[in-house]
Amino acid sequence: MLRLSDIRKTYRVGPTTVDVLRGVDLEVNRGDFVSIMGASGSGKSTLMNIIGLLDEPSSGSYSLDGREVSAMTDNRRSAIRNASIGFVFQSFHLLPRLTALENVRLPLIYRRAGGAEAGRRARASLERVGMADRAGHKPNELSDGQQQRVAIARALVGGPAIVLADEPTGALDPTTGNDIVNLFAELNGDGTTLVVVTHDPEVAHRCARHTHIDAGALREETAPA
Repeated sequence: MLRLSDIRKTYRVGPTTVDVLRGVDLEVNRGDFVSIMGASGSGKSTLMNIIGLLDEPSSGSYSLDGREVSAMTDNRRSAIRNASIGFVFQSFHLLPRLTALENVRLPLIYRRAGGAEAGRRARASLERVGMADRAGHKPNELSDGQQQRVAIARALVGGPAIVLADEPTGALDPTTGNDIVNLFAELNGDGTTLVVVTHDPEVAHRCARHTHIDAGALREETAPA
């Protein structure tokens, strides 16, 4: 469903050329649970932004659900991103004045979904991540782990083809982070396709597939024994 071929990303900093991605190849099939592990500066955030259609490669080919997206207009890329990709971030990015239900419902409002239908789908998404009983709570009334669950519900509410999680446990204590990875595993078991970007080897190796990025080059790894 997602295929990157010879993806390169180069920036110019004054007279200097910086090669951030160096010929990345990656294929993610429907139902995969993939980690991309790398240290700070390895290129993993740039790769995530390209996969999420937030940035464009300097060269190479990227197809999503059979559609070549590398050369699409910004408006078309934005439409595909909104319809097909869910995002989970290290910082939860919940709007503080909105309840959990309202935060989860927001992407559907942007898509002009009807109020009743948006509410029904938002409640179902909160139920899916075990947060139905906190629907009326605002972010400051929730723990960090609960806020991340709400953020995951928001990523899922539109029925995306793929969910991209960028350091989803980075702001959490180890126990809560483990709970979130457990939730990802449950969602993947239900058929959700997930790509998790992380610097944490324990998180990376909880995923079914493991890749490692270093100096802009990506390689597939085998699971530890």
